[in-house]
Parts: sequence; structure tokens; C-alpha cells
Amino acid sequence: MTNLKVYSLTFLLTVLVFPSRAVAFAPPLATQVKEVAQWFTGFFDNAQQVASNPNLPLITMSNCSVRLDDDNLFPNSQNVYLEQQSTVFQRISFYSFNEGNSVVNLSVRSFLDSNILGGLCNQPEQQRIINISNIATTSCDLSLIWEPNRYVGTNAPNGCPTSTGGKVVSNVTFLNNGVNSLDQIFDANGNLIVNTPIEFRTIASIPEPSLLLGILAIGIWGNAIALSSKVKHKSIQN
Repeated sequence: MTNLKVYSLTFLLTVLVFPSRAVAFAPPLATQVKEVAQWFTGFFDNAQQVASNPNLPLITMSNCSVRLDDDNLFPNSQNVYLEQQSTVFQRISFYSFNEGNSVVNLSVRSFLDSNILGGLCNQPEQQRIINISNIATTSCDLSLIWEPNRYVGTNAPNGCPTSTGGKVVSNVTFLNNGVNSLDQIFDANGNLIVNTPIEFRTIASIPEPSLLLGILAIGIWGNAIALSSKVKHKSIQN
């Protein structure tokens, strides 16, 4: 009986101690906001997933950091412009990450006129400015919980309402090399009509124009030196 009490006490202490240690390793919220937004920035696709399941559509996703023409609307936020493309749909959205109560808050908004924004991530960073009057006031919100090497969020079971009277229940996992997402779409009668998980993986980060110009300048400079050497070599031979 004594041994049983000891084992029970040991088990209880293990349950109490280890969760507190896990929480202690969580980075500060400000760091979490910057980290998850950085992981979400870049070029992605689900080519690896399509290779194992050809029935899925190939989806590309271009995400880049953006600024607002009025920073008072989303203060202390990391704002990301998202553009998804496939043969069957195009989706453009505004993602805003900020500090919540022990979690990272994520709000997703649509644009009133998305046609003027296509290809925004191809623009230099200083030109990626969003007019706040073009951002919808309603949002679909999730709470992202930090876990080692990932952030996990869901808005189940309530989800967010759709324009057709149904709802979308979102589940998402942010990784340092991609995003796993599942948007379950229900019609107005509660029937599940879309339930396809998508696994995006990083293709490349979005290089800044200054870096591209630097690489280009180095290439031109290198070619110029090589050409000059060839000319000198021919002159000596002649």
C-alpha cells in the first residue's frame, strides 16, 4: 500500500512539473508574433502533396510583409499579404498577427477590391503599402498557441460565417518550412462540402530588391572582369 502511494505521488508530480517546464520555454509573445509572421512570409506550394495525391490541385502561395497607409488601425501588428493561385481559384487576403492574452491573435480579412493588388509581392518592399479603406471591417479570427517548432490554431466549432449562410471552420499549423491548413466549409444546412487539408511547403523566401540588385551588380562586375582579362590576353598574344 505504501509503494502504491509513492508511485501515485511520483506520477502526480510528473504531471504537475512537466507542463510547467514546457510553458517556461515559450518565447515572449512579442517574439512569437514576429516569428510566426516570418515563417508565413515567402513563396510556397503544395507540390510535394500533389506528387503523392495527383487528384489535388497545385496551389501556389505568395506571402509578403506589407505596410498600411494608416498604422493606427493595426498597431503593433505584423501584417502579411497573401495571394494563392491555382487552376480553379484565386484568393487574396490580409493577415494580421498581434499579441493576445498568452496567445498570438490572427485576424484574416478580405479586400474590397483585390484586383488592384495582384502580384503585390513582386513589388519592392517600400511600395507594398495597403490602403486601409480597401480592407474589410469583418474578420475571421484564430488564436495561435505556441508549441515547440510550431504554432497551432483553430476556430472550431463556431468558425466564421460565409456569404451564403454557411460557415468555415479553420485549422492551421505554422511551421518554419511551411503551413498545414484545413478549411472545412459547411453550407447553410450544416452539410460539410469542402474538407481537403493542404500542405504548403516553402519554395523560397522573398528576396528584397536591394539584395537582387546586389547580386546582379556582382554578376555584371564579374563578367566585366572576365571580359577585360580576355581582351588583355588577346592583346598580349597579338
